[in-house]
Amino acid sequence: MIPSHTIPEYIPSHFFKTSFLKTLLLILHLLLVHVYVFAQDSANPLPKDVLTQSQMQEDFTIMINAVKEVHGGLHRFTDKEELEQNWTSYYNQIQGPASKLEFITLLSEALTEVRDGHMRLEYDEETDTKRANASRFPLDVTIENGEKLMVLYNETPANTTIKPGMEILSINGHSASSVIHTIMKTISGDGYIETGKLSRIGRGFDSYYWLFVEQAETFEITAKTQNGETVTATLDGVKGSDRSDNKNQNPVNREILQHSPLPGRQSDIVTLNFSHNNDIAHLQVRWFLGEDFISEIDSAMEEIRSKNAEMVILDLRGNGGGVEAYGAHLISCFTDKPFRYFDRIEVISIDPSFTTWKPDTYEDLRNGTEPNSDGGYLVTNKLYDELTIQEPVDQPFTGQLFVLIDGGTFSTAADVSAILHNMNRGTFIGEETSGAYSGNTSGLNAQVELPNSGVHLKVHMYGFWNAVEVPEKGRGTLAHYSVENKVIDLIKGSDAQKNKAVELHLAKD
Repeated sequence: MIPSHTIPEYIPSHFFKTSFLKTLLLILHLLLVHVYVFAQDSANPLPKDVLTQSQMQEDFTIMINAVKEVHGGLHRFTDKEELEQNWTSYYNQIQGPASKLEFITLLSEALTEVRDGHMRLEYDEETDTKRANASRFPLDVTIENGEKLMVLYNETPANTTIKPGMEILSINGHSASSVIHTIMKTISGDGYIETGKLSRIGRGFDSYYWLFVEQAETFEITAKTQNGETVTATLDGVKGSDRSDNKNQNPVNREILQHSPLPGRQSDIVTLNFSHNNDIAHLQVRWFLGEDFISEIDSAMEEIRSKNAEMVILDLRGNGGGVEAYGAHLISCFTDKPFRYFDRIEVISIDPSFTTWKPDTYEDLRNGTEPNSDGGYLVTNKLYDELTIQEPVDQPFTGQLFVLIDGGTFSTAADVSAILHNMNRGTFIGEETSGAYSGNTSGLNAQVELPNSGVHLKVHMYGFWNAVEVPEKGRGTLAHYSVENKVIDLIKGSDAQKNKAVELHLAKD
């Protein structure tokens, strides 16, 4: 941003006493150094990607007021006074003119104060187009031990210096740790959970780097090999449309590509396979989506029964959530007792001032809510059957259950994890879920458009509270066995988290 104190409010009187040449030079100097001010003061508007201080202040105020008006869990993790102080601090940081990307960074950081993992901006068309067409950071990465930036794939067409399994030490002179820290400040996450933020950085690193670090087209990379040697390479950026082909064609990726896709990155929603003479069933649920979800789950459970599997590994890694009813159905397949899914669902407003809903949505809210004695409204089972007692399926699996979780286990998947964990149903392996144990704020949303920047925000309205006893505020479901999948294992085709489940199962015999 350009601090306001660098912008001259007037031209000093002695300016007019100089020679014509000095005057001309000074005019040219002012035009070059303070081009934003002259553009703002003239008939010509500022460049499209530059906003004035007043424009940013207006957009910021509109966004914060919208969040206050309808967000369904505004003070679940951050109390009102602290949140107001933090937002005031961000408002006071607004100086202008500034680029749109600088403003997007500030908005993103301000939103993280709510500690809501569903909260994120939708960028304006111009920014999205620039990002899509840009040649971005050319490596697919993941983060190990919460701090190490590791190479998964080299997505350049021909470079063979940087290989999967290497640790990136710096990019264009920025240390990997400083890059991770810079991006982390812009990513919203549930409560005080770090795994979800780190997982998102890994999945979208090239975009985050472009948005929040620099819009570079070449990248000088320093990396460390598995043997501890330091290597350097200068790589050209890669467009999104070329990444997949480059990854498959670059020979340095050959070994890791020979093995199964990474956990949580498969395309099928429900997959099932068996091992150890069908004693062990591995059921991966990638999303809680799709018209055929329940029938696919029921078919999988029938096959598990028909093969008399002794143990099920329920794999929820990388599962970003979906339909709540599907989550309740999955739980009902693993318990023989009735259970509660949601304790309550709260909503602040049923008629937000800035929505453009269809008439049916307003009617559903009026008919499906009742006043809450604490303020706002409570959603009833007219809208969510998951507020009622949930019954188990006719033939649930009651054998040994292991649940694999990680920083990609979010929203409905995190709710399922928390409820199973609260029921003492299963042994959990992996990393803390990115979704909070207590529930989340999602579901119905009211969209606000910021008029000057063109940025959009969907403010989620339903505060879902799981029917659980929360062990620790602001945390997700914690694994009984903390195990991290490392790139070096993936290169060899090994899945440390799944292997741990098998090991524990075999140890009981």
